[in-house]
Amino acid sequence: MASTQIPPSISIILPTYNGAAYIRESLDSCLNQSFQDFELIVVVDGSTDDTEGILHSFSDRRLRILKQNNQGLPAALNAGFAQARGRFLSWTSDDNIYTSEAMAVMWQYLQEHPQAAMVCTDCLIIDELGRTTSYNNHTWACFLYRAEAAALAGPYRPEFALVEDVDFFLRLRHYAGPIDRIPRPYYKYRQHNINLSARQGAKRQFVSLRLHYDLVMRGVEQLDLKELFWDRLSMSALYRDHQSMDTIVQFAREQKLPFVEELVSRRNLLKTPAGWLWNRLIIAVRGQRARLQGGVLRLTNRWRSKTS
Repeated sequence: MASTQIPPSISIILPTYNGAAYIRESLDSCLNQSFQDFELIVVVDGSTDDTEGILHSFSDRRLRILKQNNQGLPAALNAGFAQARGRFLSWTSDDNIYTSEAMAVMWQYLQEHPQAAMVCTDCLIIDELGRTTSYNNHTWACFLYRAEAAALAGPYRPEFALVEDVDFFLRLRHYAGPIDRIPRPYYKYRQHNINLSARQGAKRQFVSLRLHYDLVMRGVEQLDLKELFWDRLSMSALYRDHQSMDTIVQFAREQKLPFVEELVSRRNLLKTPAGWLWNRLIIAVRGQRARLQGGVLRLTNRWRSKTS
């Protein structure tokens, strides 16, 4: 007999691997949404800590638990979305926190803006203790997208682990339509010493380079390749990751890019103490400029919201 259960409007996927330290707070933030018509699918990706015990302490009917051997974040996401029934989709991490209005605000936005394939919001950056340390108005951390847009974009690609989210969102924007932004924070993104991005920041640079090169070759992105290689080489140098720097140069050689020798010269400079210091100062100035621009944008948005 066919099921008569009405599918939820939203499916939220929460992949986790040994996330017991923060997952209860993350689960609470999902289950306490003011928008109630959703399902929460937690994919336990081979955890060996107390994650499952914490999950089974919840009795909410909207919570579903999937288990698999450890396969990495892209595979966990694909497994979760394969079971999702919602017309709108999102995912979060086991150490991050939604505000209670996040889903309601994004769902309403997509109802009112049918041309948008996805909507995202600004977020607050918090530390291990949940204290706010900064504000981010450019990352895709808190988001909701249409299921039909996801079908056009395709699955998360394991070969681009560490930047699988960027890869997916760029393909979604290219194949499905615009990504809009709500310039207010509805998410708390936790930065700490044990999270994935902090541990593997240097490795991420080469994976990111391969990703954007792939998307340029597919026609999904239009980028200046020389500037792309320059930027990733500079970021690898900041981490003093000489192996990644050499790998970037080798990749450029394999692709027979015309600026390889310039890239070699820059790599050699950045390996020196003076070159490293010069590079660090350039990146610091660039970051400060971005923060100032973000502050001006936040003040402008506050002024507009008060006068509208």
